Amino acid sequence: METFIKKTKDTIISGIILSLPIFILIAIYQKLYGFLYGFGHKITAALGLHEVEGVDIAPILTSLLLIVALYVFGLLGRVSKIVNGKDWIENNVLTYIPTYSKYKATMMKKLQPGEDLRQPVFVEMAEGWKPGLLVHAEKQKATVFLPSTPDTDLGEVWVVDEAKVRQVNMTAKEFKTAVLLSGKGLKVEA
Repeated sequence: METFIKKTKDTIISGIILSLPIFILIAIYQKLYGFLYGFGHKITAALGLHEVEGVDIAPILTSLLLIVALYVFGLLGRVSKIVNGKDWIENNVLTYIPTYSKYKATMMKKLQPGEDLRQPVFVEMAEGWKPGLLVHAEKQKATVFLPSTPDTDLGEVWVVDEAKVRQVNMTAKEFKTAVLLSGKGLKVEA
């Protein structure tokens, strides 16, 4: 009975941690939309467009104001001082929100899809070779990302001697698929 209660408690806590960033984004969106709805309602009343042929114009105008606001935020995102401020907040405040970095990376991957240009490699370990992705190599040192399964976006970052890294003749997508399938299809060359 105690293990059932502990598992139930752990599952509920995991659910809270998983859903917290989603609820925060929804709450922020609701606040922003509510704030802009007040402006949209005032503008439609001032223009005498409160209702046109039985249709309330305020939500339509509010949606347009929201799009304009997001566009302005996008323009502000190109200003270096604002980007530096955002980076500071992310590095010093948002790092304490559980799984924020994972959700941000997932969102960025969805919003800005692109080919993963990291080179698949094998990294020599004490008992054999471990599959990974080469992030950067400089001064006889290599930074490699060692993915885990089943989520190849999670893993560890290691800095190793460059001599312990051997490139694999695969694309990053093929490599990640092979790792996801517990190594099936992984090209092991002599």
